[in-house]
Amino acid sequence: MDDSPDTTPRDIGSDLAEITSRLGEPDSMHQTNRGRVIWRFVFGVFLVVASAVFHYLFWTEEIPWPAARHFKLWAFILIAGVVGPGGGLALIGFAVKSMKMWVLTYPAGLFVWHRGQVWAYPWGDIVSLQFSGLPPKAAFNLLKLSDDPPEMGWYDLEKSSGRIFGTSITLERANGEEVSIPSMLDDFAELGERIQRETFTQIFPVLRERLRAGETVEVQPFAISPIGLTYDKKELTWAEMERIDRVGEELHIFNKDKRRPWKKVPMGVVKNLHIFMGLVEAMLTSDRGKTEPSREENDGEKS
Repeated sequence: MDDSPDTTPRDIGSDLAEITSRLGEPDSMHQTNRGRVIWRFVFGVFLVVASAVFHYLFWTEEIPWPAARHFKLWAFILIAGVVGPGGGLALIGFAVKSMKMWVLTYPAGLFVWHRGQVWAYPWGDIVSLQFSGLPPKAAFNLLKLSDDPPEMGWYDLEKSSGRIFGTSITLERANGEEVSIPSMLDDFAELGERIQRETFTQIFPVLRERLRAGETVEVQPFAISPIGLTYDKKELTWAEMERIDRVGEELHIFNKDKRRPWKKVPMGVVKNLHIFMGLVEAMLTSDRGKTEPSREENDGEKS
């Protein structure tokens, strides 16, 4: 697979013909779903127009100003006057940005065609995956046998297309190049699972072996070591950690000895979230006590 980016505007028909003539038919092909784009665009326009009408009626005093004590009415005015048009414009932008995109998957990687530009992303060249707008009910699936380390981990993205602002997966290559793949595409859940599986296969075993060798690895914004998990310059050992729960758009990390979360971390800032969850599972179960060096060994060396 030629992984050099081509940013010269081109035609989708000729590009698809060229790609398939070189690599054969793709494993799957995903293109922008026009229905998903249209209803979001229309709803965004509706919000902007409705907000404009509200502003006209309010500032011409067709709608009287509420008394200061009517907090709920003032909250409604704030939402209708500020949040409404802002959300509408953002929705229109999201819909327009997602138009004219194709993603082709191959055993070696994927091609992204967007508005006449082509990007190639070999699986082995992807260093991070980052979610935006992960559905609240997106279950994390972990494939493992007994106490063995996880073989695969991925989030179920079936509910992504139902979100107003959808879900996006941002992929980063080793050279720093990024591309964002929105849930506006056909069969997005299938595509998202494929991307997560392939990146898990490429990245997870390397990081796990480094941990078992006693190294510390980074899964931003965390540092993971054989001893424990570090976030915001504070460490929680594996022996102290109880579990990690998802609450809204945050990860709540719990200490066994405390009722409240040790840390609350926004999910949107975590790169390779599926790999992070797999590593935590490995350290809490199959790899606990099998990594080198231990805290006792470090203390003995210092003494």
